[in-house]
Amino acid sequence: MDLFVINRYRETPDEQDATNREAIHLEKLKKKIDERKKANLNIRKSDVGAEPDEIPFNDIDNYDLENNKIENNETDPVVNIISDETKLKPMRQVHQEFKVLGGNEFKKNPKVQRILPYWLSHPYSISRDLQTQLIPLEDQIYLHNTLKSILSSEGITHLFPVQAQVIPFILEEHKFPNCLWRHDICVSAPTGSGKTLSFVLPIVQLLMKETGHHIRAMVVLPVQELAAQIAKVFRKYCSRTGLKVALLSGSTTLHQEQQQIVRHTESFGWISEVDIIVCTAGRLVEHLQNTEGFSLKYLQFLVIDEADRIMEHIQNDWLYHMDKHIKLENEVMTGKVPSLNWDTVCQQKSLPHKLLFSATLSQDPEKLEQWGLFQPKLFSTAPKDMYEDDDHIRKYTTPAELQEQFVACETEHKPLVLYHFLVNQKWDKVLCFTNAAQTAHRLTILLNTWAKGNIKVAELSAALDKNKRDAVLKRFTQSEVNVLIGTDALARGIDIPDCNYVISYDPPRNIKTYIHRVGRTGRAGRSGCALTVLQHNQINMFKELLQTGGKSVLPQINIKPEIIEEISESYQLALHQTKSAINDEINSKVKKSIEVKRGFKARKRKLE
Repeated sequence: MDLFVINRYRETPDEQDATNREAIHLEKLKKKIDERKKANLNIRKSDVGAEPDEIPFNDIDNYDLENNKIENNETDPVVNIISDETKLKPMRQVHQEFKVLGGNEFKKNPKVQRILPYWLSHPYSISRDLQTQLIPLEDQIYLHNTLKSILSSEGITHLFPVQAQVIPFILEEHKFPNCLWRHDICVSAPTGSGKTLSFVLPIVQLLMKETGHHIRAMVVLPVQELAAQIAKVFRKYCSRTGLKVALLSGSTTLHQEQQQIVRHTESFGWISEVDIIVCTAGRLVEHLQNTEGFSLKYLQFLVIDEADRIMEHIQNDWLYHMDKHIKLENEVMTGKVPSLNWDTVCQQKSLPHKLLFSATLSQDPEKLEQWGLFQPKLFSTAPKDMYEDDDHIRKYTTPAELQEQFVACETEHKPLVLYHFLVNQKWDKVLCFTNAAQTAHRLTILLNTWAKGNIKVAELSAALDKNKRDAVLKRFTQSEVNVLIGTDALARGIDIPDCNYVISYDPPRNIKTYIHRVGRTGRAGRSGCALTVLQHNQINMFKELLQTGGKSVLPQINIKPEIIEEISESYQLALHQTKSAINDEINSKVKKSIEVKRGFKARKRKLE
């Protein structure tokens, strides 16, 4: 039964005394709180014009807004304890301005104003109208007669706006002594507006005055095809001047290029055989590291074409190696500082004059800083009000003669839309861009099978070697091919004559790709048309892409459903034949690879 006995707890006398003492102490505290509240209330009544929100900080929770008084709420007396030594003072002008966290009030963050350097925010304005804003060649008194005669023989009678402004600026900069450094320039103009001649003509005119065995001008480009194109232009305008041009792009072996550019003599040692070098960035580093006698000590011009692409993909860190090479060759071997006089100042050699050209030149000062430009000047076709508008961080322009538009359709109808424009609308001299070489290959087979000789379609992508690409371009120029289908390897600076239409079968990935794609047509003042094929869910994304470059919304073309239905039957038949052709092609490649492996194994057995 002991388990079921309840031992009741009874307080001891000492514990009872402690409880009584706590109760007495609590009563004292309550009396002090009442006295403090009464004192504060009397002080508030004595103040004339006291506002309801002018209450002591500790009594905010107990304040009755309706009756304008403090309620006698003693739920938490510990919070409001004030010692006897503390003097009661009125606490005025303590407003109830506590911000509630997690409320529904959202304030828009202030917009950060973009502050550009003066040379970027105040460019030299260039007109992009290549039909009405032409300048007669006879009026250009600053050009040498030899160059004028070459231009006339090429059928050029007028200069474009970018040429009329950039060429005299470069020539004027080189009228001063070498001790006065030149202003580096950046040119941002649409593709096909004449940027190449803007640096070819002044460089040739300035270098033809003196002859020597030194490399005095160098043009750096991102790809081999563009380098070959620029070298061809230089050779054309150097034909009557005695200047020699070399192409260093990797199209030939390194040893052959070395024999072409440098030669060792008994009298002068290593000398240069050329005056102007056109090269790719990666090949330049190879010659700086491996070619004996390759010297840039006398370099006067450094041209970077397609500067934005080279800026984003610096191959082998070529700019660092080139600057280091020039610095090592120009430093004084004695290590002494020369005395300051007129002779030493006049003999001081200036840095190479840097000329940057691109249709999509970046306006980010941090990216432009890596070029080490000296007091640069910007020439741009973008309107000046666009530079004052902070919403347009990048400002790209297209030729005024270019008509841009888009068409929206379902995914399975994209080949039908393309066929409609090529066959039904009879578009000729068309460049069609896709985002993958495999898509370009399959689309080429489909259109050739489908059209049945009405149009001739050829593929042009990075999957082909250089000789095949050159042969395809030649056939397109000679009108043996109506349509070229390729990837964005075509979109960078390559001049394709007489291109009337550009179709983006796959939408461009960014605004720069779009600008370079549509820039393949509407060149040199000729009219052109650019069409982008979109799915319905890609329209908003495409509009946002255009807004990032400061371009307005393009007009939309609508195709009637009846047109799609008319060609859908022939499309299904062509699609079936295309699948068979692709399967046969894959099987033939597999057989060839098997034969190669068998042949290799047979040779290995014979050797064993």
